[in-house]
Amino acid sequence: MTFEEQAAELTQLEATAKRRGISEREFERILVDVAVQIEGSARPSSPEEMLAEIRRRIMPPRTKNPPRSEPGG
Repeated sequence: MTFEEQAAELTQLEATAKRRGISEREFERILVDVAVQIEGSARPSSPEEMLAEIRRRIMPPRTKNPPRSEPGG
């Protein structure tokens, strides 16, 4: 992943956070928390992993599809 791709992804994540009602200050806190978490990790981390963790923190948890009712009953 190039630096430009990383920057574009981060910009998209910021826009998503805004749409979800996450303030700029909260988004910055997420960035700092992720950076601290990765810095303290025993294993090296890629930019992709960092972006994935940011995405996980701003996206709603995925819900399972509700069970479908069977026809005729």
